[in-house]
Amino acid sequence: MPRASSHTSAPTKPYDGPPPPSSQGDIKPNMIDHKPDIKTTHSPSKTRRDYSDRKPWTHEELIQLFEYDSKSGSSMGMRAWGNAVEGKTANQSYQTWKQTLSPWIKKAIAAKGGKAGRSGSSV
Repeated sequence: MPRASSHTSAPTKPYDGPPPPSSQGDIKPNMIDHKPDIKTTHSPSKTRRDYSDRKPWTHEELIQLFEYDSKSGSSMGMRAWGNAVEGKTANQSYQTWKQTLSPWIKKAIAAKGGKAGRSGSSV
C-alpha cells in the first residue's frame, strides 16, 4: 500500500524558474527575447577569388592545346597538361580539353557521319 504524504505542498517542478506570464500585460520589456544584430562578415580565407585577370582562350592557344594532345595523348597525367600552353595552368588546359575541345571534335566527326571516305561518285 502506498504511503500517504505527510505534508500537503504544491507539486514541485524540476526547476525553480520564474512563473510564466499569464497575459500580455505581464510581459516586461527586459523579458522579451531579442535576437542579436549579427552582421555576416567573410573571413579572408573564404572570400571569392578575383578572376578579373582571366583571359579567354585564343584560337592559337586552342590549336596549341590540340597539337599538344595529338603528340602526347589524352591518357597523360594531370601534371603533364601544365606544359601544354604557356600562361595556362595544368587544370585550365585539362578542363579546356575535356569540356571544350574533345567534345567539339567528337561532334564534328559524328556530324560528318558516313560522308567521310566517299569519293563523291555513285555507281
